[in-house]
Amino acid sequence: MASDGVPNKPAPRAQSSAYKRSWKNLLLNKRYQLRFTLFMVGVAAVLMAVIGWRVMVVANEATSVAMARVRGEACPKSPEVIEMPSDDSGDVVPMNINEEGDGSAVEAAPAPVPSPKPEPSKVDPKQVAANNAQNDVLAVKALWCTDAECKPETAAPLQIKVKDCDAYVKKRFEDAQAVDALRRLSIAVVKCEGGGEPFSVADADPERHATVQLDESSMTMTPTLPTDYADRIVSHHLCEMRQAGQMDALQQGRLRILYVLILTGILMMIGLAFYGIKMTHKVAGPLHKVTLYLAKMRDGRLDKVWNLRKGDQLVDFYDHFKGAHAGVVQLEKDDIAQLKATIEAAEAAGVDPTLIADLRTVLARKEKSIE
Repeated sequence: MASDGVPNKPAPRAQSSAYKRSWKNLLLNKRYQLRFTLFMVGVAAVLMAVIGWRVMVVANEATSVAMARVRGEACPKSPEVIEMPSDDSGDVVPMNINEEGDGSAVEAAPAPVPSPKPEPSKVDPKQVAANNAQNDVLAVKALWCTDAECKPETAAPLQIKVKDCDAYVKKRFEDAQAVDALRRLSIAVVKCEGGGEPFSVADADPERHATVQLDESSMTMTPTLPTDYADRIVSHHLCEMRQAGQMDALQQGRLRILYVLILTGILMMIGLAFYGIKMTHKVAGPLHKVTLYLAKMRDGRLDKVWNLRKGDQLVDFYDHFKGAHAGVVQLEKDDIAQLKATIEAAEAAGVDPTLIADLRTVLARKEKSIE
């Protein structure tokens, strides 16, 4: 008889080896099986939560230490543009070139004439600077952002988003006006969104020289930026981007550990639930079969007791029950033989047929119980 109460019929040897338990009959005793399985899964979940918490504490500490080490690596400082002090006296020593001579001699410049003190300007320098900066931003937008998506900012890398970005940036670098617009806005690096190597504005025109202004009577030298200004700007931003990438990788590694712990816990609980139901089914199956046989014995039916399936538990208990059942069946067979002998003797002695009929009714009931 199977665990679900259906008697097992004799089957050929070839089919018995391929027999498997039915999934729909795994929960024969839901109260016992589910309680045991839920208890086992709950204990495993608590242990996994404690282990996961400890692992994440260590992972967070390791990530914090690694991030602190990355932040501790000093990047090259971004150079600052310092305004050159100007001479408030307004005295300029002119250089006069002798146009009548052969160019080998220069006449001495006359003594400077004191100029009247200029009146203070009523224009706010901050408004002028803001207006100039806005004009520089508009110039960059007009030259770089017409056919591409970008948002120029002062002294910040220019992000370009356009199809075939590298070719677009290289073509823009060939335009002197586009490069000058970037320099006026102090933009030292142009980058393409989505990856790729950044383009340095300093590489577009390696020539750097002082600006010379000439008038009729004087030559004034305008101070310029340091020769390695663009290189230092590029080094500074590249270092910051490298550190940001390292910190992002550390954060992703910490999250990866968390996801692995969660997935491992879920898979372990699902596996334990499946294993718990299968294991308790091997105990609940024999108990269920014994219960069904006892119910049939109560109703006066002594069916054949079939063996347990391979892998079932409580084998010794089931063998004891099987032996007791066989003993009851043997007693019934002995009673049947005794009744048959009694009926034959009664018929030979001419006993009342009514009594003989009662004995035959009892005999038929006993014979039916062991069929």
